Order: sequence, then C-alpha cells, then structure tokens
Amino acid sequence: MWLDVLNITAPLFILIGLGYLSVRIDLFRYPELQGTAKFVMRIGLPALIFHSIAGQPLDKVFNPAYVVGYGGGALAVFAAGWLLSRSKNRQAGSEAAVNALGVSLSNTGFIGYPLLAMTIGTGEAGQYLVMNILIENVLILPLFFIIADAAQQNGKGWRENMLGILKNLSKNPIIIAISISILIAVLKIPIPVAIDKTATMLSTAAAPVALFVIGGGLAGLKLQGKLPDLIGIAVGKTLLFPTLVALGLWLAGASERMIFAGTLLACVPMASMFPLLAMQYGHEQRGAAAMLVTTCFSFFSISLVLLVGKACGF
Repeated sequence: MWLDVLNITAPLFILIGLGYLSVRIDLFRYPELQGTAKFVMRIGLPALIFHSIAGQPLDKVFNPAYVVGYGGGALAVFAAGWLLSRSKNRQAGSEAAVNALGVSLSNTGFIGYPLLAMTIGTGEAGQYLVMNILIENVLILPLFFIIADAAQQNGKGWRENMLGILKNLSKNPIIIAISISILIAVLKIPIPVAIDKTATMLSTAAAPVALFVIGGGLAGLKLQGKLPDLIGIAVGKTLLFPTLVALGLWLAGASERMIFAGTLLACVPMASMFPLLAMQYGHEQRGAAAMLVTTCFSFFSISLVLLVGKACGF
C-alpha cells in the first residue's frame, strides 16, 4: 500500500525537482520558463478540459448526491479559506482568492484519478473523474476568477467592475474551453478524430510541463515568515476539505463507497494549474510554495484514507 502511494506521488516530486534543479544550475532562467507557463495556461490546460468533458456522456456519469455533496464541501472550504484570509490576515483580495482556491481545488486528473483507479477500478473511477472536473471547472474556477478579477477592479463603480470581470472571463481560455466543452457534451456533438487526438496530445503535455515550471519557480524561494500561512493552506486542503466533503456527501445521502471516493479525491494536493493561476495575479512564489508544502502533507492524508478504505473493503 505504501509503495503504491509512493509510486504515484514520486513522479510529482521528481518533475518539480527537475524544474528546480534546471534553474539552480542555470540550464534555464526562470523568466524563460514563464513563456512555457503561458503555453500551459492558454493551450495545454484548456485542451485538457476539452478532452475530459466534451467527449463524455454526462447523463451516464452524473450523480446528484455526489455533485451536491462534493460541490457543497468545496464551496464551504473555499468560503472558509477566503474569509479567514480576508479577516484574520487582512490580505489583498486577489491573494485571499488564491488561498481559497488552494484549499478547494484538487489535482483530480493527475493524482486523484490514478489513486482511485488503483482502489476501485478504472471504470468507476472515471465516473468520479468526470463529475469532479465538472464541479471544479464549472463551480470553483469561475468563482475564483470572478473574485480575483473583482479585486483588481478596485476604485471603480459596480457597473465598471462587472464589465471588467465579464471582459476578463470572456477572454480566459479556461472559461472558453469549459463553455465549449459543456455545450458539446450536452448536445452530444461528435468530435472529429483529428481534433480529439490533438486535444489528447496537448492535454498529455500539460501536466509534466506545468510541474516543471512550478519547480523552476521554487528556485530561490524563501519561506521565512511565510511558513505558518503555507501550513495553514496545507492543513485546510488535506484535512478540512476532506472532512467537509465527507460530511457533505453523508448529508446528501451518498453511499459509503461514494463517500470514500470523494474524500480520497479531496485529500490530494491542489491542481497543477494552481501556481500558474496564482502567477496570473502576481502570487507565483506563494502558489508554488503552497503546493510544495501541501504535497508533503497530502502523502499522509492520502495514506490514511486509503488505509481506512482498505479496512472497509473498498
């Protein structure tokens, strides 16, 4: 069990380490990697979202109890992260939005799904993958963009604020990809093979490139004075989020197997895109450092949930 978990989490650390080492030995300069980060944000991740949603029969994988329970837990921890950042630490609006996203957005595709597939099988795990992608990309990410963009519209009237937010959202490649993907899935429009293969290739490239860029951002990072905040994000992501998801699923009437799946997916670190999204609002080092600390914490929360699941026969 421990070796299985390590075999899945180790590549994450290795890719981050390669990015870190490449910058430290001057194989790359970090400003050079920022162009690569734009590729991931504007091309790779939208392609991943398109590939994950557009070709899926939503009516066959949509479970109301799971969506309500997991989505409610995600919204609750997002709100808690944002309110704590704003009230206790008096942080800027965009930084509070980044913190809230960090505790509520899981790396479902690249860590959560392999873990779940290893435990309950690829077919059933795939259903949870699609539902989580919908929850994260339809609910959590747009909420983050709205709050973060609103924070950058300070000093303007509410109409100007809303116009600025809508303008930014309409140009955001991730939001565009979400909208197109859901439309195609709902209308059951067939995807040409060439487009599907292109999206698959781009989505495959997105994860390792994103992790490499994250590692490069850690080079020269100083955590002095920031570690308590980073630990707070890590605890919120790996302890509070799974607890709220489990509670939400139980209240929604989900089965024990469904509660196990949702809790495990909530335990994994934040999505690979998190530091890149933080970078868009000027918090790249905070985002990268938070992901590093959370990834370390998540090994223990994942192992605990897997051990409990094994004891329950999952």
